[in-house]
Amino acid sequence: MTAAPGSTGVGTTAGDGGSAGDTRADETGETGGSPDSGSAHRSCQEDEGVIQAIPAGFDNYAAEGFDRYAEVIAPNGLPIRIFAQDQVSDLMIHRARNLLRFYLADVAGSMYGADKDDVANFMADNEAVLAMPNGAHTEGNEPNVPAQPLYQDEAPVDGSAWYLDNDYEHRDAALEEIFHLVHDTGIGTNIPGARPKYQALLDAEARASIEDGRWAIPIDPGVARWIEELDAEGSLAQEYIASVIDSYYGLWGAFDEPGGMWGIYIAKTRAEVYRLDAPGAALLEHFLPPYLDYEARLDPTLTGTFAMRFDPAVPYTHKSQYLLQATLTGTNDSSLLGNAGDNTLRGNAGNNRLDGGDGQDTAVFCGSRGDYTVSVDGKEITVSGPDGNDTLVSVEWVHFGDGLVATSDL
Repeated sequence: MTAAPGSTGVGTTAGDGGSAGDTRADETGETGGSPDSGSAHRSCQEDEGVIQAIPAGFDNYAAEGFDRYAEVIAPNGLPIRIFAQDQVSDLMIHRARNLLRFYLADVAGSMYGADKDDVANFMADNEAVLAMPNGAHTEGNEPNVPAQPLYQDEAPVDGSAWYLDNDYEHRDAALEEIFHLVHDTGIGTNIPGARPKYQALLDAEARASIEDGRWAIPIDPGVARWIEELDAEGSLAQEYIASVIDSYYGLWGAFDEPGGMWGIYIAKTRAEVYRLDAPGAALLEHFLPPYLDYEARLDPTLTGTFAMRFDPAVPYTHKSQYLLQATLTGTNDSSLLGNAGDNTLRGNAGNNRLDGGDGQDTAVFCGSRGDYTVSVDGKEITVSGPDGNDTLVSVEWVHFGDGLVATSDL
């Protein structure tokens, strides 16, 4: 039988990293580890309890209007905290937390990301905080808290109209801002971190990219002033690699003008990053994986099929092609279409079609195996129970609340 998805990979020590490990966060939701196939899937476990009221001792955040809290526990047992104001949705908070864990998940065989325990530990020791204020950022109106901001108007929910329509008036800045937090407090920039060699390479490449025109392209006079400010505050590396990240993971693929970051960066798709900024691609892959392997909890307004494979006629798939995990929320009878990776697909309370495509794909159901009836019709499997009547196509595994089962054994 094929090995169950999520089994740990082993690599070698390289660069500032340690020994290589699993490329995914574990089922408990914290950094490192591998899944427990005998219990409910992490997605089910995190339906409740992740987002809480602000704990005692954070009156400064409460005074600034923050009313909810989530955290990621580093290997040293200390929290990396997230605070959100009242107009930030729970799904926005889940996405921010999942992206943070994605950035901290080990990447087997990579030069600086093979073992990120020390990166997470530095973040916790440096009291890293992500703050999610309401609305949009305006100069002089920032919350008076010591935190990296990610504003409501720059944090779309996957599968929302905002995400599907690629609204660049309110661009998705979540990947950028959350990586800034990891970069500043974990990798290390102006305060000590776990990857000084990696930071030195990033800074050198940022400066080289300005000189040869790959980044900081002067699309207007304000760019030169911005670069001067970044240089003065020691932030060139952070902004350069954030531009690479956004284009590498497809966020600018649907942009109707050349380049990423409104044209400040030379590339807007992964293919262009490889062709036009090979050093940037290499530096990114020293720390991050090819797929956006975080759970994308999709907006409950989603209808029809959410595709996780590229279709040039469907612009949002520039981004979604790099997802591996998708969860439908709400009650609409919608569908998921996986890609060539090992996808994890979960339906909602409606009747869903989950098509894994190629790869070793897993469908998630939160109830125990005995709560469901299963019928097989050719290549389609119907699973009926508390979650509705869901049709599985090209799915190799089903993760019930009491364990993982191969579809060939259903």
